[in-house]
Amino acid sequence: MLELSREVADTQQQMATGKRVSKPGDDPVGAARIVRINQELAVREQYQSNIDAADAQLAEEETVLNQVMEVLQRVRELTLIASNGVQTPDDRRSVAIEIEARFEELSSLVNSRGPSGEYLFGGYSGQEAPFEVDGEQIIFRGDEGQRRMQVDSGQFVAVTDSGRDVFMDIPSRSPVFSVRAHPDNDPLASATLSSVGVTDRDALAEFYPDDLVVEFRPPSESPTGEANYTVRRRSDNRVVEGFQNVSFRPGAAFEVAGMSLRVTGQPSVGDRFFVETTNKQDMLTTIRTVASGLVDLDPSVNPEAFQEMLDDALTGLDNTTNRILETRAEIGARLNTIDSTRKLHDALTLEAQALLSDIQDLDFAEAASNLSFQSFLLEAAQQSFVRISGLSLFNALR
Repeated sequence: MLELSREVADTQQQMATGKRVSKPGDDPVGAARIVRINQELAVREQYQSNIDAADAQLAEEETVLNQVMEVLQRVRELTLIASNGVQTPDDRRSVAIEIEARFEELSSLVNSRGPSGEYLFGGYSGQEAPFEVDGEQIIFRGDEGQRRMQVDSGQFVAVTDSGRDVFMDIPSRSPVFSVRAHPDNDPLASATLSSVGVTDRDALAEFYPDDLVVEFRPPSESPTGEANYTVRRRSDNRVVEGFQNVSFRPGAAFEVAGMSLRVTGQPSVGDRFFVETTNKQDMLTTIRTVASGLVDLDPSVNPEAFQEMLDDALTGLDNTTNRILETRAEIGARLNTIDSTRKLHDALTLEAQALLSDIQDLDFAEAASNLSFQSFLLEAAQQSFVRISGLSLFNALR
């Protein structure tokens, strides 16, 4: 009777929960399969969460790159307008003002954040703004890493692109140069070395790919006892002819290897600056160069230099546009991968849930029939128990 009561209680529990297997003892093999299927469903749920996050991240990056493309297109239009020979200096200055405004807009876009709050183009350094405009310098503080997210077993999708690849390492029309201070320079001196521009492209092309080091030497090394600097080749440390212990005049430009440079402030003895030549130029420098060139260069005075500036700018803008188009194509391919993987997870999840239902869910019609039969047996056992328990030896002796 106790065994029948337990069976009735188990069947009633199954009907209450709708589950055929509620504990391992109900079906040991089925219970093990249920555990494996639930684990698989939990993993796929995490993959789906990763896919949603990756989709949002890539969609945000695509939106930002589309805005950058629109700004670049406008800058290109303005550059072509400024190249028109009928433009007056005031006209070119007005164009330069708008280009400078577009520069500020792009400076904000390249430091955009994604849905998670991390910077889109900082590589692994997602917590620090990747681009910094420091005077004449454009400094990239990110790295070249690509953050990836797992969307399936052994399958990872890149969800970021390094700003160095997208905006910095853009092929230039001809060799250019950039300047930076040595990190050990005296911070109290506040001296800076800035680029004035290329004055002799042939000389720079001949000097490329070597770099320069501008070092400020003790006044005792100068014949006049003045503050002075020496310029050396970085490759072999040879002094550039005519640039040993040159007297320093704050703010005065000097030319070396086709490059015009200017030091401002009061450098300390031992301060060093690097002048690095390259065949690449970042997007922001390209736009800033054309903005300043429209103001500083007069086509009526130096038409060749003005035209060179325009050609360099247009080439840089076109190369930047091509690089962004390539990046957007890669993003599109990643989004397609995410889409197909999501569909695969949806299909496999449905199959797993159907299998889980077959193993775990209760057949109510069968359970009701079993409950009715078990209840009948229990009732019969109870009636038999009552009659049997009432028997005794005295009844037989009457």
